[in-house]
Amino acid sequence: MSGADPLSSVALRPWPAPAKEALSTEDMFAQVGQLTAERKQWMRDIKEQALLDDIAAGRDAILESVEGGKQRDQDEVLSHAAMLEKLGKARVEVHSKLEWASFAAGNALNLVSLILSRDLAKHPGRKESENIYTPMFQAQNVPRSSVGLVKEALVEQDPSQMRPEERARIEYTQRRKVLAMKGSRMGALDWATDTLLKAATDLESSIRKETKYWDEILSISDKGWQMQRTRRGVRNAPFAVKYGPAEASNHFRARGLAPLRMDKDGDIILDPALTLKPKTLRVRISENDKIVGVSQATIRGALNELAIEKSIQLARASLFEEEMFYEMSLESRNLLSYGVELRDTVIHVTVPGEHSTHRKLLIDCIAQDDNSLSIHGGSQDWLAHDIAEGLRILLAHEHRMRLFRRTRLPPPMTQHKHQQPPPPLLRTLLAMFSHLNAVDSLYAYLRAVANTLKSAGLDVTLEATRELTLEKLTATIKEAKTKDLTATDQLLASLIRPFEGRAALSLPSSTESSPESLTIGTRTYIGPPHFGTEHKISLPPSLIQLLNLEHDPQRQLKFSSTGEVKSYLDWIISLDISQTLLFNEFGGRSVIKSSEPCISIVSKSSKKSSIREDDLEIELEKASLKATATAHGQLATGAAVESFTWNGSPGRQTLKDKVKSWLG
Repeated sequence: MSGADPLSSVALRPWPAPAKEALSTEDMFAQVGQLTAERKQWMRDIKEQALLDDIAAGRDAILESVEGGKQRDQDEVLSHAAMLEKLGKARVEVHSKLEWASFAAGNALNLVSLILSRDLAKHPGRKESENIYTPMFQAQNVPRSSVGLVKEALVEQDPSQMRPEERARIEYTQRRKVLAMKGSRMGALDWATDTLLKAATDLESSIRKETKYWDEILSISDKGWQMQRTRRGVRNAPFAVKYGPAEASNHFRARGLAPLRMDKDGDIILDPALTLKPKTLRVRISENDKIVGVSQATIRGALNELAIEKSIQLARASLFEEEMFYEMSLESRNLLSYGVELRDTVIHVTVPGEHSTHRKLLIDCIAQDDNSLSIHGGSQDWLAHDIAEGLRILLAHEHRMRLFRRTRLPPPMTQHKHQQPPPPLLRTLLAMFSHLNAVDSLYAYLRAVANTLKSAGLDVTLEATRELTLEKLTATIKEAKTKDLTATDQLLASLIRPFEGRAALSLPSSTESSPESLTIGTRTYIGPPHFGTEHKISLPPSLIQLLNLEHDPQRQLKFSSTGEVKSYLDWIISLDISQTLLFNEFGGRSVIKSSEPCISIVSKSSKKSSIREDDLEIELEKASLKATATAHGQLATGAAVESFTWNGSPGRQTLKDKVKSWLG
């Protein structure tokens, strides 16, 4: 520098500061760091002219800032509303920039996390956290490991300066990339083609399955089965079939609904609850602890081997059979006095009657494929089958009667709940057996008695009806007050009511001008007011007069057993023959001395002016008629006692002729 330059001797050194303003080493380093941050390597580019320029620029900037501040203060004072508007716009702009920055940062985070998930997929032991993705990205369900990052070095080099082997390697790599891209495109096209073909095939299969399913649904509906929609959420089963009886008991009514599911081929399959082993009612007849008859199943085959309509029918029949056995099990508790017992899930019913063998009915509910159902050849198979069918008919009638009662006006409301008794299945069966046994035994005896009396020359007639209701059923149906019931229901209702039989045997002493008959009524009912079979004998006027019953208001005699009726008939017919028929035959010669079936006949003796009195006794026992004549001296035959028996064999001498031959 020249000596004339006033700044030639200027040295740059710090201005000495007072002791109280002296900077410590830490403060000095802080200011150096601040200057470094402001001037950016200021120690390299520092020059005198640059410092002067900076000083001048700093002074002007201070003046401009002061003047601008004054102007801004004036603007703010003059237009405060405009400033508020500017602040609002600035705030919105800041918020929008922050949202955009947050969105961009979130996308960057999602991209990095998605790239890293490809590496995590190679290590099954490591688990990826969902917190590394934004909520919006998680909601889109983007598959993980779908984005990868490939690092490739970019080499920009002139091919002419490369070695031949390196140039050949690069060209080979480029050709492989081109082939790989073509192969990738072709693979993608093949995959797209296969996907479309598979989708078309699946669509065609779905259409075929749906068409088949709805065709079978329509077929089931056309067969009369009641259909209803299932609740939401039942997969592949939009409809259910109601196969159970509507009037079944509560327990079995709830089981009578099954969804109709679709299998892989579109066919309908029933609910798994219906694929259980179907049940059937089995009736066996035992004589002396030996099975002589077994009923057969109504429907044969397994559920998986039958058509859908047949499977539903089999399921309905199985539910019906279970309900029938359940109702009979409840009913058997009140029939212990009639020989009905429930042991080991088998109902034992003692068949009433005068049999030479001990007969029982064994009723149980077994699986449809039980081996015992395939046994044939019993002598009483037909009877066991008829009993099983009769029980089924009675339960079906009970279902229809429940519907009939439910559609009528309800009874008055009371505080006591109306208890519906179990249907009379076993009671009807017992009543029918008891009634048939009673009337058959009685009518067989009456026919034997009539044949015996006819063989003795006594003109008698017999009319017998086992069941009066069935005899006049047509008239009963026509005169029925309830017209809503069908003829079938009225017929079955007559089986539940008491059974009534009637027999009429004309008296041996009756004539064409004044015919008289003994009338025997048989009534059977397992229930109040009487339990079992009851016989009533109505006497004709001649016997009422003979027995001095004119003033007796009850001219009907009641008997509880068939043996008592037979014994009484023997006595009353013997009394009619002796004290009415023979008394009228011998006119004034006969004398009645007792109430027993015998008379005394007066006749002339062989000696002159002597009178002989002979006793004649009539005895009817076990369809055999016996006449015995006893003389105080001797009869016309020369014997003191004469007897003769008629047992129904033809060609014998009549009773009147025989007695005349004895008495002369």
